[in-house]
Amino acid sequence: MLVLPVLLVMAGSPGRAGATEPLPVTVAAPVVASITLEQLLGQFAGMSGLQASFREEKRMALLAAPLVNEGTIYFVPNGKKPRLARHTAKPARSVVVIDGSALKLADDAGREEIALDKSPAVRLFVDSFVKIFAGDREALAAMYAMDLQAEGQRWTLKLKPKLAPLDKLIERVEITGDGVVIATMRVVEVGGDEAVTTFSAVDPKRKFTAEELGSLFSLPPKPAAAPPAGR
Repeated sequence: MLVLPVLLVMAGSPGRAGATEPLPVTVAAPVVASITLEQLLGQFAGMSGLQASFREEKRMALLAAPLVNEGTIYFVPNGKKPRLARHTAKPARSVVVIDGSALKLADDAGREEIALDKSPAVRLFVDSFVKIFAGDREALAAMYAMDLQAEGQRWTLKLKPKLAPLDKLIERVEITGDGVVIATMRVVEVGGDEAVTTFSAVDPKRKFTAEELGSLFSLPPKPAAAPPAGR
C-alpha cells in the first residue's frame, strides 16, 4: 500500500533520476469587453460639460493646401437645450454658438444669425454634433445609420446620413475616441472635400460657472463704432 505514495514522492523530488520539470503555467490575459454604442452614448449623456482644443483641416480639391483653423470648443448639456460654442483663435478670430434654436456667428466681417427651423440642412448638420455630445441615441438614429467598431474603450463611430437634404451634402462622418474622450472627427462631403478635426486637452468633466455660461456661450460684444471723420 506504500508503493504508490513512495513513487509519487520520488517522481516529484528534485535531483532524482527520471524527475520531470514542472510545465510552465500560462495565465490568460483577462478579456476586456469592448464598449457598446449604448454605453458610449450613455457616457456622453452623463457628461457635466466638455471643453477641448481643436485643430481643423479643411481639404478641398481646388486648394493645394488645407485650410487650418485652431481654437477651443465648449459644450454644456443644459437639459433639453444643449449648447455648443466654437471659439476660433487662428488664423482669424470668430465665435459660433449653437443654442438649440439658432446658429449665431461673429467674426471680423460682422454678425449673422440663422434660425435653425428655417434652414433644414443647417439644422441637421449642427444637430449632428450637438446630439453626439448629448448622447441622444434616438435623435442620432433618426438622422444616421450608425456603425460602432470598438476594441476595449477605443472606438470608431461611423455615421451615414439618412435624411434629405443632408444625405445629398454629406457622405459620412467618422469619429474616434477613447471612452468619453473624443480624438478626431472627419466629415466627408459627397463631392470628396473633407474636414478633419483633431481634439486635444479634452476635459469631459468640465463644469461652467454662471459667468462662464454667459460669456462662452454668447457672441462677444459689438465693437464700438468709429467716430465720424474730422472729429
